This record gives sequence, C-alpha cells and structure tokens, in this order.
Amino acid sequence: MIISHKYKFIFIKTRKTAGTTIEYNISKYLGKNDIIPPSNQSNYLSQNYIYDTKFSKFLKKVNLNKISKKFENKFSEHEHAFSLKKKISKNYFDNYFKFCVEREPVDKCISYYFMRKNSSTSSTEKQNMTWDDFVQKKRFPVDSNMYSYANKLLVDKIIKYENLENELTEILNNRGINNFKIEKSVNNSSRGIDPEVTLKQKKIIYDSFESSLRFTHY
Repeated sequence: MIISHKYKFIFIKTRKTAGTTIEYNISKYLGKNDIIPPSNQSNYLSQNYIYDTKFSKFLKKVNLNKISKKFENKFSEHEHAFSLKKKISKNYFDNYFKFCVEREPVDKCISYYFMRKNSSTSSTEKQNMTWDDFVQKKRFPVDSNMYSYANKLLVDKIIKYENLENELTEILNNRGINNFKIEKSVNNSSRGIDPEVTLKQKKIIYDSFESSLRFTHY
C-alpha cells in the first residue's frame, strides 16, 4: 500500500499482483511524508506507517509520550480501501487517484497455490498439497473486498496484471512521475510448472471470483 501526498495517489496492494515490485520501483520517487507500510519482502521500504489515534494525541499533549506509543495505530501492507477511507482525511481519499492491480483468476490462483505450497514457512500438509486439493478447498485470493465495499468500487482504476507496466506508467506519468520503468522485480520465486487446469476447476475458481469479475471483466 502506498499513500503519496507528493503525487496525490493511493495504491491499494492486492495479493499475487506484483504489489511489492510496484512498491519497490515507486519508492525512489516518493516524498518524505509519503506512506509505505512494511512487508515480509521489503521492510526496508517502509516509512510513516505509524499514525496517531485521538487518544495517543491526547497523551502527547499532556507529555505522556512514552505511554502514547502504545495507543498509536499502523497502516497495514494490504490495507483495504474502505478501512483506509475511515483512517485518512476525506479530502485525501476523495481527491487522490486510487488504483490497484488485478489478475486473471486462474493465473492468480496458480501463483497463490505455489506460494502456499513452497513457502519456507509452509507446513508439511501445505507442501504436499496438490493443485486439485487447493481448488477443492476454495481458499482463493479473492481481493474484491480490498478495493470495493457493498458492491461499489472504491478505486478509480484497476490495472490488469498482464498490462502492468504500460498502465502503471500511464498513471504515474499523469501524476507527475515521468519516465517510470519497472527496473527490478521483487518476488519469492516459488512458482513451479503450471498445473493442468480442467474446465471444472476453472468454473469453481471463476464462480468464487464473481465479486471481482464484475469489476475486472475477465
């Protein structure tokens, strides 16, 4: 997730859509007051993600700075747009350009499957999980709740993953970041050989992604 006051945009970070790569490549352009929460792959990018609550502000006013830190809050890596709307200024949320990235559901699920299966922290059960096991459990990375609420889209643009560099470059150029390029990819390299996907499996996945498909039209 990124909130850029310098360039007046908000990036909502969905799963398995090159979110950390986007954060890494945008980070060098950001201003000192812009916000990136930490993530497992790129803690070094984080800045300004801790913010005051009403109570922590009050404690600081009465010189209880040490105690006030216990009541501060933090933006999360995958902050939902609706949650963010309640945390930041209405002026920022309404007027900053908001965008996210989405991916064709089967491709996204395959990437998510390999991440769950091959992560260094995966349990033995997950390591032995077959593609069909994964599909039947239906624990898919459906992220529509990150960028919509009550069937209403909360972002201005959903970039399609397969068009990532072109669409992201256009957005950033329009916000004042010129000559942007994705110079480095940040990923966990966990993807193996794609499994054979049956029509039945594809239907299960697409049915589960119905809430996002109304916005992405895959």
